Amino acid sequence: MTENLKHPLDSISGSHSPHRPSKISKTTDDHSDDEQQQQQQPESMSQRPGIQRYLLAIEYIGTRFSGSQQQSNCRTVVGVLEEAFHKFIGQPVSIFCSSRTDAGVHALSNVCHVDVERISKRKPGEVLEPHEPAVVKRAVNHFLQKNEGDVMVIDVRSVPANFHARYKAQERTYFYRLLSGAEPLSTFEKDRAWHVSEELNLRAMQEACKVLVGHHDFSSFRAAGCQVRLLVGVLKAVGTGDLKVPDVERILNAKTVTAASPMAPACGLYLGHVKYDLP
Repeated sequence: MTENLKHPLDSISGSHSPHRPSKISKTTDDHSDDEQQQQQQPESMSQRPGIQRYLLAIEYIGTRFSGSQQQSNCRTVVGVLEEAFHKFIGQPVSIFCSSRTDAGVHALSNVCHVDVERISKRKPGEVLEPHEPAVVKRAVNHFLQKNEGDVMVIDVRSVPANFHARYKAQERTYFYRLLSGAEPLSTFEKDRAWHVSEELNLRAMQEACKVLVGHHDFSSFRAAGCQVRLLVGVLKAVGTGDLKVPDVERILNAKTVTAASPMAPACGLYLGHVKYDLP
């Protein structure tokens, strides 16, 4: 585990931990489906002359957000970021995230991209050289800290016009924090973990996890936007004895979401890191 919380986007991935945003590493896997999706993206996503595309790594506490994606009349991660950029450069921007997170879900390192045109404030219409990434990070964080302070840019880098935060992503890692025991949850853990009052049989849960490792059809755990929470709900049921290890295999093989237990709450889920083949 590294000591520095703020990892550069192009670093090699270190040990995975729910307490540290993992570094984004290069991969060589074949992702032809993503490449086809990227080719089909609207022309409005393409970079125009004089505009710099930036890749941002962001961390946030999801408790007071209605998810990451822009929504009307709701406070969202993208909405707050776009507002901060607007105050910084004086014009609206559109931000695209690598991963959508539900209301209440946190991120140790989600990744977004944004196109920015630097226009002179003294001479309107005059296009200037793009800001350095460090300037973007410092300026945007300045405005973010004035808006609840529950989202922060942890890294910025300039990328080519065709680099898309979602379609170029190679791998996404999530963590789920579950705390068990009769004692009330610490104030510092409120909305940061799922508190289960019963004692959990960790050995049984570990055995159940072995059933899930590998290439499978996970349709039984794929409710709309659940992001691994149905899977955690099943493992918790194994830990409390409500389900047995063979039940997990039965649910997996059913290939229908109605076979799974109720999903775990959003508060324990963290997007850990997103991996890229960076230029």
